[in-house]
Amino acid sequence: MKTATKMPSEDRRASIVKAAQRVFVEKGFYRTTTRELAEAAGVSEALLFRHFPSKEALYSAIQVSCFKKEGSEINEKLLLLEPSTSALVFLVHDLISHVVGGRPEEEHRTFIQLLLRSLMDEGEFARLAVQGGPFHWVQKVRECIKAAKAAGDLVDRPAKADLGGWFVHELITGIMVHMLPSVTVIDHGITRKELVEQAALFCLRGIGMTEKAIRRYFASKDYCRIK
Repeated sequence: MKTATKMPSEDRRASIVKAAQRVFVEKGFYRTTTRELAEAAGVSEALLFRHFPSKEALYSAIQVSCFKKEGSEINEKLLLLEPSTSALVFLVHDLISHVVGGRPEEEHRTFIQLLLRSLMDEGEFARLAVQGGPFHWVQKVRECIKAAKAAGDLVDRPAKADLGGWFVHELITGIMVHMLPSVTVIDHGITRKELVEQAALFCLRGIGMTEKAIRRYFASKDYCRIK
């Protein structure tokens, strides 16, 4: 192993965190050794432990790094929304556009890979992930479902408000996972823009939105004024 070049402490920590992400994606938490983490980061184990006293501490630093960015971006949008039918349509369409509408950037792709590896392993990263931005998104959807019901924009027996948001989130996550490879696993036979529209309609109807409300807020793009 080459001797690590001198760099500021914070830069070194960031470098180790970035390198460790790739190792954890490949091998998972339990099968990864500190020696492998040090080699990936181009440092000695002694230097690794100087910045992170244990493998668990390094894994926690990765979680904080990922969730801080993910959570802040989502929460900024949610704070501006007043619960309503229009806001509900916006939340569903906006999330689908974000995760399905285009190829994820490398940093976000690594985040998704860590989630998938966690689901195949100890599950801790995934559990913490849904308690961040997704949890707050689902809570806002829950408020909007209740507002839509009060406005008469839902069918008589809609999906439970506490579950509707999670069902939508899980469905969208499933679509996203199948689209991760360079050649998507499922050929939907339509453009990504059309896929976003179709998935949004499916989710809104699944939540229980009436066709009248869909025509008013979704088909007419009335929710666009929220942006």
